[in-house]
Amino acid sequence: MHNVAMFIFVLLAILILVVFWQYILAGLGLWVLVLIMRAVINWTLADPKPNYPRKPVQTRPVPKSRPKPARELPAPEYLPRWTANRRLDAGREHAQWQEKFDNAAQ
Repeated sequence: MHNVAMFIFVLLAILILVVFWQYILAGLGLWVLVLIMRAVINWTLADPKPNYPRKPVQTRPVPKSRPKPARELPAPEYLPRWTANRRLDAGREHAQWQEKFDNAAQ
């Protein structure tokens, strides 16, 4: 029984090879073409490795054991005040600018 199953398996493998031989050859040809193209690109277009020693990339310093205290917020007079009226004015200014821009484009 084992020999019969193996015989059927071998026959199916041969049948698949006979039916799809063109696709198999095309796939192998594409694979070889890709290998050749990668070799050509690496040989001609890729930057050569530098012959000087490269410096390591500078990373962020490791934090010290005692973190510094957080900075205080600026004085309230320094901060912009986005009140409802200021937002309305900003929206109106933008609408006026947009209208001028649209009119200039015509």
